[in-house]
Amino acid sequence: MKHYEELTGGEGRRVFYRAERFNAKTLMSSIAPIVKVDDKSFDLFDISMSGISFVSPQNFSWLEEMNKDVPLKLSLGATEIFAGNGKIRRIEPHENQHKVAIELTKGFLDIKKILDQHDDLALQQAVTGGLADQSHLVPAEYKEAIGDAVYMLRSIHKVLDKVEKDLNRDDSRREERIKDIILACETKALARWREISKKCHKITQALGDDEDAIAATKRYTELVLTPELLEGASWHRAYMKPLGYPGDYQVMNYAYNLTLEGDTAYAKFCHRLGTSTGEFIATRMTMTKQAIANLSAKAARKGQTRFKVASLGCGPAQEVANFLKSTTLPLAMEFTLIDQDHDALSYAYNSTYPQVARLDGIASVKCLHATFLEFLATGKLFRKLEKQDLIYAVGLADYLGTKRATKMVNDLYSNLAPGGTLIIGCMRTSETSLEWQVEYVVDWTLVHRDEKEMFELARDIEPEAKRDVTVDSTGHCHLLTLTKPE
Repeated sequence: MKHYEELTGGEGRRVFYRAERFNAKTLMSSIAPIVKVDDKSFDLFDISMSGISFVSPQNFSWLEEMNKDVPLKLSLGATEIFAGNGKIRRIEPHENQHKVAIELTKGFLDIKKILDQHDDLALQQAVTGGLADQSHLVPAEYKEAIGDAVYMLRSIHKVLDKVEKDLNRDDSRREERIKDIILACETKALARWREISKKCHKITQALGDDEDAIAATKRYTELVLTPELLEGASWHRAYMKPLGYPGDYQVMNYAYNLTLEGDTAYAKFCHRLGTSTGEFIATRMTMTKQAIANLSAKAARKGQTRFKVASLGCGPAQEVANFLKSTTLPLAMEFTLIDQDHDALSYAYNSTYPQVARLDGIASVKCLHATFLEFLATGKLFRKLEKQDLIYAVGLADYLGTKRATKMVNDLYSNLAPGGTLIIGCMRTSETSLEWQVEYVVDWTLVHRDEKEMFELARDIEPEAKRDVTVDSTGHCHLLTLTKPE
């Protein structure tokens, strides 16, 4: 416990007390609060008892309104929760927009009351939306395919439960026999699962831009099929997203390690079905490792003494750990691993550092913890580094539209040393695409591209650069490789 003389109070500008501010999206995550100023609507940014701030496009000028009393209203959906007046006190830049701060001059904001209103409205919406039957928008042939998938999974569930029950617990070969049966079930189920996936992908593609049908079909999938798979650790983690996004480093590790995770035979089967579906993750990693090996060996043959590699969105960086396990390296290697997930960087560092220590100065690994927004501003991010001989981002363009992905490619290419190589990975559009499985089954939105669209990402790159697109052996992803002239 502190004594009164130890309580230091505020320093500098903090001497002037300011009501505690709360981030609006954090407080009211279910229904986005809207502020109306002079009959113009904006997203609320933060809120306190005595004021608010909102985000405004750059083409709105507020300078003439500074320190003038303006009417304002707050609403949650169609429900107005506050009406009063305030003065614009501050305007500051915020992510290519303006953040405008208003001090209330009439009325005050009862934060607890507003939160109670938000929760009540959100509950009403959840109940109304949850009970609304939109299944008539789901194509009949899709329901049939989902029914086939559920039938298959429940049949396997029943078989595996019986196997576990009937096998003697004292049998020394019990676990081995269960494993063999799981793998036998997976071999038979995988072919059928791929048929169903192909059929469902074709049906959902035919929905086109019908947003209502897409939403209803997705909801139908998550209510009917997804629960049958969630006993599998791979499906569960991708769907529940404990780190806030589906393709986290642990999901990637599942694909690399291929162990039978789970407490029951059926849980292990589902996990295995998930890792088999995500086989492209391991294949893509192996392709990247081979590229590192081939390009570094080529540099060594040319007399180069150092080879610098940067991985953007590195995840667990399994390809680096595997490469460093080589008995000898062709030349000194410097790896820079960049990710938004601190745990992923910790995992990557812990798996690569023993190899760095073993190689005794021939290799080095450093990690950069960057935000997703910094990923998008890669030009600025890479100014902290020397020009690189190899830069790769094999799991990032999947989350970016054409404009942002093209900018990222341009920025990364500009940070290559002469003769350097850039590798960009992306999910591949095809009739056997995984788009249905990731989007509808586990709510994982990824951009899929065909070969032409991959080349299009390099449309602004100098014509002299060598361009190549390589499809992985699973057919589910491809790599765009750009080589800079020397």
